[in-house]
Amino acid sequence: MAGDMPAGSTLEADQVVFNQLRQLPRYRIPSILHDLRNLERKVFPPNEVFPFEDNPIAKQNMVVLVGLSNQSKVSEMVAYAVCIRWNGRLLLHKICVAPAYRRIGIGTKLIQMIVECARRWSCRGIDLWVHEANYNARCLYSRSGFELQETVTDYYAKGRNGIKMCHVLEA
Repeated sequence: MAGDMPAGSTLEADQVVFNQLRQLPRYRIPSILHDLRNLERKVFPPNEVFPFEDNPIAKQNMVVLVGLSNQSKVSEMVAYAVCIRWNGRLLLHKICVAPAYRRIGIGTKLIQMIVECARRWSCRGIDLWVHEANYNARCLYSRSGFELQETVTDYYAKGRNGIKMCHVLEA
């Protein structure tokens, strides 16, 4: 929430620049991956942490979108998404907005970028899984055109159900 932002920060969604990780200058990638790993460990339980150590830019069917604040001289990691192209579809494997920057439109902007990427790659749709209890994320996805497909009991862990949502893209 806006009240949770670092002191003196008034970041707005239009002050976040999104890029594909592999399109950034090579010298910046190690520090960005470091920031991704740190944010990932802060936000997700240990059993759900993505292995960014596996060099995601080398995987041609994977895209990592990163959102960096352009508010100061030092870019700050604000959001990211990991998507995998497979069989004519895009799997939104991971999406994260830093807790201090939620509820100001960054997640919506990131979803819009993901939809644009999927269309550019001629994907038929976008699939994702979300925790059943993650009401805010489910609302974001629904507002962005995703529809509930199924619920799987204990998908993430015992007592942590997952919901599959899909966004069909028009041809």
